[in-house]
Amino acid sequence: MLRRYGGTNTAALTYVKSLPGAPCDDEVMPRPLPIVDDPSHGSCVRRVPIFAELAPDQQDVVALLARPVDVSQGALLHRAGEATRVLFVVHQGHLKVSHLFPTGRQRLLRVASPGDVVGEHAFLTGAPPDYEVEALEPTQVCAFASADLTRLVAHYPAIALSMLRSLSERLTDAERRLAQTTVDVPSRLAAFLLELPPANGDPARVRLPWPKKDVASYLGTTPESLSRALSGLQQLGAIGVHGADVELRNPAALDALAEPAT
Repeated sequence: MLRRYGGTNTAALTYVKSLPGAPCDDEVMPRPLPIVDDPSHGSCVRRVPIFAELAPDQQDVVALLARPVDVSQGALLHRAGEATRVLFVVHQGHLKVSHLFPTGRQRLLRVASPGDVVGEHAFLTGAPPDYEVEALEPTQVCAFASADLTRLVAHYPAIALSMLRSLSERLTDAERRLAQTTVDVPSRLAAFLLELPPANGDPARVRLPWPKKDVASYLGTTPESLSRALSGLQQLGAIGVHGADVELRNPAALDALAEPAT
C-alpha cells in the first residue's frame, strides 16, 4: 500500500508509474531512512530553485518521490568520503557543509538554508563527496533517491540545467572566497559583514548567522583571529558588537577596508 503525503495527487502517481523503469508500489514507499510523516513536503519542492521552472503538475510528480527526513541537532547527514545516493533539500532548519582536512581541521564551506540543495555534485558525478553535512539545529529535509531523480531528470532536463546553474554559482562563490584568503582577516570580515542581510529590517545592524567559530571557519581563519578582527573594527569605530548583533557604525570605512577582498 502506498503511503501518500500531502501535495501529491493521483495524476502524478500515475505518471510516475508510467516512467521507464518506474518503481512498483512498494518501491515508491519511503526507503529505510529516519522518516516522519510531514504533509508539508510538497511545499518543500515548490520552494526549491532547481524545481522552480517546472509546471505545478510536474512539481507534484517530484513531490511524490520526496521522502521527509528529520535530522537532530549535531547529527551528521553523511560523512566525507561516504558514497551517497540521495539528494537532500532543506525544508526547515540549517545544515552545515564542511570540508574535512587530513589533519582533522574543518573548513566551513556553506550553510544550507530552507530551499537549498545538498548533494548535486555527488548526483551528477557519482563521486563520494569530500565534505560532511551536519545539522546546526533540528532540521527537516526532503530526500530524493538517486534512481528516482535520474528518471525525473531524463523527463525534465530543466532540473539538470538548474543543478548545473546552482553548482556554477557555488563555484563562483568559492573562487571569490579563495581570492579573499590573500587579504588580511579584518578585510575579509568587513566584506562578510557588508554582505549580511539587515537584522530586523535595520540596515545599520546585522546579525552573525552562525556561532563565531563557524564564522571564523567560513572566513578561513581561527576564532582567536576573528575576535581580534572584531575588536579592531570596533576600536576603529567601524562597528559595534553586541553579542551576535553587529552595528555598522561606519559602512563607508568597512567598504574601503573590504575592497581588497571583493
